Amino acid sequence: MPLARRLELLAWAERENVYVIEDDYDSEYRYGGRPIEAIQGLDRSDRVIYMGTFSKTVFSALRVGYLVLPPPLVEPFRRAKWLADRHTPILEQEALAKFIAGGHYDRHLRRTRQRIAARRAALLEALEESLGVRVVILGENAGFHLMVWLKGVGDKGLGRLIGRAAGAGVGIYSILPYYLNPPRRAGLLLGFASLDEEEIREGIARLARVMGCSTRGSSANG
Repeated sequence: MPLARRLELLAWAERENVYVIEDDYDSEYRYGGRPIEAIQGLDRSDRVIYMGTFSKTVFSALRVGYLVLPPPLVEPFRRAKWLADRHTPILEQEALAKFIAGGHYDRHLRRTRQRIAARRAALLEALEESLGVRVVILGENAGFHLMVWLKGVGDKGLGRLIGRAAGAGVGIYSILPYYLNPPRRAGLLLGFASLDEEEIREGIARLARVMGCSTRGSSANG
């Protein structure tokens, strides 16, 4: 959200005496422009519960997250945590704390950011070369995924496309489950963090062939 919208949200939360939960699970991975300040960093009225995870930045099996709480909520959350989960792994947290304190976490982030940025660039290049005007790309500036709207593919034809892609060895995923009111156009959520550049290029090339696109995807019209 732009700054003005964030400030409006904070003003609303203060006025209505409610809390905003900010799930900031992948802000470490931005690829263009200045980093966007967290809403929690703008909060002056203790209205934001900020949550994050190390599962994305270190490794998924770590399963360690964290909360930054308004002071009045610290003790209630501590009690709720004790009642709900008394088995948080101590050894992993100690190792992670030392990893951070020693500066290793920051160096790790710099390396992984470069690696994932290269994979993102490969995906954007492959989409342009293979699908061209057949796609509209959104959300490519941060995170581990981007979204594409598919031109010339209706919402009812998306299931058939997913099936044909699977037959070609490519897994693609519809954006429909993420909508309360699904759109009447076809869209895909494409992840790039777990594939290398060559796998990404090959996957998009196969998808283009399934969609019947030419080399640059410019011959197809909706």
